[in-house]
Amino acid sequence: MDILDDELINLWSSFEKNKLQYIMVGGFASALNGCKGLTGILEVWIKDNKENRLVLQKSLIEIGVTSLSNIENIDFVPGWSSINLPSGFELDIMTYLTGFEQVKFDDCFLNSNEAIIENISVRFLHINQLIASKKATNRLKDQLDIEELEKIKRKNKS
Repeated sequence: MDILDDELINLWSSFEKNKLQYIMVGGFASALNGCKGLTGILEVWIKDNKENRLVLQKSLIEIGVTSLSNIENIDFVPGWSSINLPSGFELDIMTYLTGFEQVKFDDCFLNSNEAIIENISVRFLHINQLIASKKATNRLKDQLDIEELEKIKRKNKS
């Protein structure tokens, strides 16, 4: 995955323009926190309210995804409710993050990091919260990511 892919830039630009409240999580957040490698899956945690869901829908329509009707009632289940973007990237939309209740979104958003990519603000999960989330899911891949993230965290402290 190329972080400067036109479709990603357009997606983030649309999110920013429409003021979507979101945080990049998962592998992308790991990469932005310093881990090596990106996957073809974009995991996005959105603040779960009707207004924000409609902003998400508007943002997706702007980039050519028109297959989401009745978005305010969709159960977004991590890993099961992803959308294939026109370029082939998979967008996994989440309304909760394993290890964090929805009420924690605001706290995680306030503590999230910001990357400026092509003059666009991209929010991504703080390394401490990312580690906590990966510990909660406890998949083998997450265990490997935790080791690498812990090393990055220790290196950044020194």
